[in-house]
Amino acid sequence: MRSIPVLLVATALAAAACSDASDTSEAIGRLIRTDKPAELRLADATRFAWDRVFIFEPYTSRARACGVLGVKDGDCERIVPFESMDDGEMSLAFLAQGRVVRYVRHSRANGDFVPVPANQPLARDDAVFRIVPFETLANGRTLLRLVKK
Repeated sequence: MRSIPVLLVATALAAAACSDASDTSEAIGRLIRTDKPAELRLADATRFAWDRVFIFEPYTSRARACGVLGVKDGDCERIVPFESMDDGEMSLAFLAQGRVVRYVRHSRANGDFVPVPANQPLARDDAVFRIVPFETLANGRTLLRLVKK
């Protein structure tokens, strides 16, 4: 009987680890709009352990993301729970020791990583971006591009 609760806990942790929760995206948005910083250290926007990150452009299919991440077909839908279906969203895949620990939806309104950096994945210490204003909307809000340093 003990194995059932352990299995349920392990399954719940795996599902929580690979979520599309927007807390990381919102944290990025807050950091880049606070006191007009010059750069974003992506590690400052996360509260979980990771050592590498992949940034996927809008409209990246689940199959493509799984291929890049090396996720087996049978695990793809669980590890990559959504596809980017909108020009305004991207996906970020955080890895620790070669395993995906978070797969999150990122709103480009919270900082635009397009064009995505070459030579991915980025190491945690190298995931540093210059913050560059690039467009002011009719409502006065400025969109910010995040350019790999």
